[in-house]
Amino acid sequence: MKTKEFSVSGRLTMFENTVAPWTYLFVPFDKVPDVDPGGWGSIPVEVTLGESTWRTSIFPLKKDGYFLPIKKPILKKEGLKSGDRVKVNYSVFKNNTI
Repeated sequence: MKTKEFSVSGRLTMFENTVAPWTYLFVPFDKVPDVDPGGWGSIPVEVTLGESTWRTSIFPLKKDGYFLPIKKPILKKEGLKSGDRVKVNYSVFKNNTI
């Protein structure tokens, strides 16, 4: 069963690391639902960005908030890149499974 819908807007940002770059969207604490987190403090979500919907998790970003990773196939399908402004909608699953 899904909880209420959330929405967040912002710029896509890229984590640079030695293995592979990750593109993500920052999620402020006030957009993080009050549910029991899973492994690594993650919260499973179903996300919609443009015409794309997929399942992933939001993860803690140190003490600043959370981040929502955006997969490369989603970026390509939606014609997006790091630095673009986007709006996503997401639902969190109460039982923390997706």
